[in-house]
Amino acid sequence: MSEAPAIARVFGVRNRLVALAFLLSIAFLFIGGAQPEAAGLIQPPWDKLAHVTTFFALALLLALGFVLPIWQIVGISLVVGVADELHQLWLPGRTTDLLDWLCDVGGVLLAVLVLRLGQRFWRGVR
Repeated sequence: MSEAPAIARVFGVRNRLVALAFLLSIAFLFIGGAQPEAAGLIQPPWDKLAHVTTFFALALLLALGFVLPIWQIVGISLVVGVADELHQLWLPGRTTDLLDWLCDVGGVLLAVLVLRLGQRFWRGVR
């Protein structure tokens, strides 16, 4: 039996629109983040909250759009976070920051917690 989140199985969410939203979010992260006006757009300490929120949303979209096991959701999300930080090495006015990536990790782990709680809730509903 798959480890896919129960909430995804209950709703039958192999939802192409959610998957598309995930892919568009990734494109926005890299294309939008490469724009000159992106540097300094969100000031500290709010930039850390933006990282947590962004990667929380990405992990949820990934889970609901593709019905993957939790470990793959975490792995893909964290690789996207590393790629985003490395991408910033080549962008004027941007910096690579381990703390930003740790905030990405926090957002992904928060999403996993929400998915796990959702699993427990949906198991009790059925």
